Amino acid sequence: HVLTSSEYLTSNPGFSFDYQLINVEDFNGVGESEPNPYFYQNLGEAEYVVAVYMYMRLLGYKSEEITILTTYNGQKHLIRDVVKQRCGDNPVFGFPKTITTVDRYQGSQNNYILLSLARTKTVGHLRDVRRLIVAMSRARLGLYVFARVGIFANCYELTPAFKQLLKHPTELHIYPDERCPTNRKTGDLPPAAKVIKDMPEMSKFVYDSTTK
Repeated sequence: HVLTSSEYLTSNPGFSFDYQLINVEDFNGVGESEPNPYFYQNLGEAEYVVAVYMYMRLLGYKSEEITILTTYNGQKHLIRDVVKQRCGDNPVFGFPKTITTVDRYQGSQNNYILLSLARTKTVGHLRDVRRLIVAMSRARLGLYVFARVGIFANCYELTPAFKQLLKHPTELHIYPDERCPTNRKTGDLPPAAKVIKDMPEMSKFVYDSTTK
């Protein structure tokens, strides 16, 4: 079925790759924060994830096809706040189908998953490989993981999964001239990708795109 269905034979519009691990550095000098015990948040990742969601909506992706997942409750609440702030009053964006934690999403799937791992000091409970497997197997067509790459890629338990993710660059490669749907075949790179260096660049790009 996967080899014959047309949706699996075409690329994800506006992206060079169908999956990517995107490195997220500190934003304003801050990576993860812990306002309450075990309530981990990462504003840089939250803003980056939401900017990519907004970019997808501008290209014509349906909001119900996009799910935002994270590994921590604190980050879930922060992402919901950012979505409400950035998208809440604009029908062009609306809200993704779901914003929740990996653990609560077991047994569910969606076409496109944006996943925030949140932690920047230690791997935390993602060291339990089952959590990572659940997280990475939720996407049918596209998976984009936002994380501090050095922390997770160097974790022995996670090596097999991250080895696969690291086959592609860790800076987001987009192709904003493309729209949904596309005829570009899976595996065919776009003619001229735009490389996004960090979250502020992506946020500015989306802002500029909405104010043209």
